[in-house]
Amino acid sequence: MSTTDWRLQKRPTGIPGLDRLTHGGLPEGQATLVLGQPGTGKTVLGLQLLANAVGRGDGGVFVTFEESLGQLRRSADSFRWGGELIDSDAWSIIDARTPAGTEVSGGFDIDALLGAISAQADRFDNAWIVIDGIDQLLQHQPDPSIAADQVRQINEYCEKCGWTLLISGKLDERGLSPRHLDGIEFLLPTILLLTARVIDRRLNRHIQVAKYRGSAHVTDVVPLVMDDDGIQLPYQSAPSKEPATAGTQRVSTGIDRLDQLLGGGPYHGSSTLISGRPGTAKSTLAASFAEAAAGRGGRTLYVSFDEVEAPYVRNLASVGIDLQSHIDAGRLRFCALSAWSALISEHFLHIQRLIEEFEPHCLVIDPVSALMKATGSEGTGSAIERLLALARGRGITTVLTSLNGEGDPEGETTLVHVSTIADTWIVLDYNVRAGERNRSLSIVKSRGTAHSNQQRELVLSAQGIDLADVYEYGTEVLMGTARAQKESEERAATRRAAMERTQRRQELERRIEQTRSEMDRLQTELELQEQTSGEVDRMDRQHTEQMKRRRQSDRGRDEEGGSK
Repeated sequence: MSTTDWRLQKRPTGIPGLDRLTHGGLPEGQATLVLGQPGTGKTVLGLQLLANAVGRGDGGVFVTFEESLGQLRRSADSFRWGGELIDSDAWSIIDARTPAGTEVSGGFDIDALLGAISAQADRFDNAWIVIDGIDQLLQHQPDPSIAADQVRQINEYCEKCGWTLLISGKLDERGLSPRHLDGIEFLLPTILLLTARVIDRRLNRHIQVAKYRGSAHVTDVVPLVMDDDGIQLPYQSAPSKEPATAGTQRVSTGIDRLDQLLGGGPYHGSSTLISGRPGTAKSTLAASFAEAAAGRGGRTLYVSFDEVEAPYVRNLASVGIDLQSHIDAGRLRFCALSAWSALISEHFLHIQRLIEEFEPHCLVIDPVSALMKATGSEGTGSAIERLLALARGRGITTVLTSLNGEGDPEGETTLVHVSTIADTWIVLDYNVRAGERNRSLSIVKSRGTAHSNQQRELVLSAQGIDLADVYEYGTEVLMGTARAQKESEERAATRRAAMERTQRRQELERRIEQTRSEMDRLQTELELQEQTSGEVDRMDRQHTEQMKRRRQSDRGRDEEGGSK
């Protein structure tokens, strides 16, 4: 045998989450021990594993020590894959139960069991062997050390034959051992631990890879969901991949002024959180995002935990938001869920399947804080982080709404504390003044975007959603009636100032006219005086001339008289 034959080979189970927990599947040609309390899904795990194997063209043998053949078939038939498994000839069931009323003395013959398994498994290539309820067999072995040796014999026989073995047993409360078989956990290479406990009156199932010799694996205790598709591990079912590049494309919120405040809108593929108290229009703003996304031709998935589709769509029409046409065109899918009706992990799985089926460009969850009503040991925050990672990895633009945290008058916390991981955080609130309540909007953060830090009034009308311009009065930002009153006062003051200016202008014009009239009169008087002055000057010149001529005449007569 070459050295490569000794390397650990893994065999996929066909259960995506389990294959990711184990980094590729269970050890091929070796045994895996599945331990769990009653009702944790041990039998279902074995049946589902065989159903997946049959679907891939492999085969297997199911050995039951607890349930009858009819019970197993009914159990399988309750799942979607059950019909194909039941109708297939690529597997067989061995009923190894002890007949009722049988008295058992001494140990059991392991060789007979291996012979029965071999007779069935030899029909298949690379067979899976599932031994369900090994503890029911082991309880008849009076010597625990011999029981352990016989389980090891089963494991070595299957390894020799190249069969991959799955053994299930009930969990001993003292440790990782099936009942009646202390110490076997040290002999087998791989152990899966299934648990179930009641939290808030609901059964929560979990799975953990407690041991995987020679292989890296996820050691977390992760939620396990059992539905029509069988065992599902929601948080491990889909890989969380970050986009290779960070795009620069912006998407519209459906509100022009909000887009301007966000530098053109949020980035495509980013997450936006809208938080606020009840009645602050969180759902309305989220619906505006959804309408804008559908209006661009993109598919939009709207998950609502508070609203029912028909009345919600009707109510939104009163503020100019039309979702019905996009629903009718298939661009928008509305899904109403009841938060309290399922576990957090079940809601996550449901939304994940909706995303895989609808392949949306935009995802709205309204309100994501409603998940706090659902039970689950993993916590709401963990589920939301995984949802955002799932959406981000697929390039989906996500919008979440959330109620503010209790005892937070400033609205700076949310009930689910998702504000730390959202790319953009918009806070809606009330501005209460003079007995009036007005909605307000402010942007707390928007990664990679220069944004406004001012609070603006959010206005709802039949024409849609709008943001009023900031109106500052001293150190305050006025809204609603206070703003309208102050604007009215300013308009009245403006009118008074205009009237005063008009009156002053008219008075000045009157005085100018009077001055001009007075100037005209004075000009006339000046001209008259100048005329009179000229006449006086002319008369003075005439008189001077006459006197000059008279002196000349007198001088002439005197000269004549002397000569005589």
